[in-house]
Amino acid sequence: MAGNENDGLTSKQIKFIDAMLTEPTIDKACQKAGVSRATGHKYLKVAAVKKTLRLKQDEMMDKTTQMLYLASSNAVSVLNDIMMDAKINPFIRTQAAKTILEQSYKTHEIFGVVRQIEELRLEIEEVSKGDQRVTRTQGIINPNYSPLI
Repeated sequence: MAGNENDGLTSKQIKFIDAMLTEPTIDKACQKAGVSRATGHKYLKVAAVKKTLRLKQDEMMDKTTQMLYLASSNAVSVLNDIMMDAKINPFIRTQAAKTILEQSYKTHEIFGVVRQIEELRLEIEEVSKGDQRVTRTQGIINPNYSPLI
């Protein structure tokens, strides 16, 4: 079993990882990779295999997300065309408008949460840089702290 520069993974482990990305079950991935079920499960316990599989899955999801972003613009255009077309059934037009509004609100809400998380992350960074007002044992702001005393 020759290793390579891929985190010390063997060629069989790499083949198994690639099969895991394309097959619906572990058993089918094992068959495709030419390894036993027991070996496949053993591979899944190896840190380098788990890490590489997770990274490749993340790459796949990033590509899928990018495709969704591109398609969403077209989807909104279609909904907008339906909503604005006076010849289309009013119920259908209303449903299109409702869908646009619901998705707009959800997007706004998600961006708000992301913004709050980012603000909290920045606050935590500032605190962890040595703000003496925070007691290390309690992790809370000490209102009585004065750097001049």
